[in-house]
Amino acid sequence: MLSKFPFQAKRIGFTLMLLSIPFAYLYFWGGRPEAFNIKVFAIVSQYLETRYFVLAQTNVLDELAATLLILGVALFSFSKEKKEEVHFDALRIKALINALFFSITFWLLSFLFVYGMAIVIISTSIFLLFLLAYNLLFRIYLFKHRKLQKCQTNKNTRQISLSSQTDHNLAL
Repeated sequence: MLSKFPFQAKRIGFTLMLLSIPFAYLYFWGGRPEAFNIKVFAIVSQYLETRYFVLAQTNVLDELAATLLILGVALFSFSKEKKEEVHFDALRIKALINALFFSITFWLLSFLFVYGMAIVIISTSIFLLFLLAYNLLFRIYLFKHRKLQKCQTNKNTRQISLSSQTDHNLAL
């Protein structure tokens, strides 16, 4: 089963995604307040020099934003629907495969047409893009499935009411 978390985790995930926004804003446009400059343990720290296994001074706003966003999207992605059905896994697998193809295609095209530091940024964002594509595709497949199910229900209801009218007319 691809949905590992209960439906309530979807709300937690959405909340975490929203909480990442102010941290990202402060990092990119808010002047990176001093309160977020702290020493952190780093396996690798590369600024002016490359250092390994050190305590490094850094502004943690970008790490907080990215961590909250990734956790939020992951919880949202792998939580059950409010009315979970067994065949939703087939829709999830279809969305997963198509999101993977989309992400690989996007990444390959990026390497062909994007250069410099921008390709590093794209490469570090590719997993998030994959999760967002998966969510979007799953929602589209779910919408189509529910629409088809609703049409079939309406068709069956009409057939039942036509057959009951025919039975009623025959009885007369």
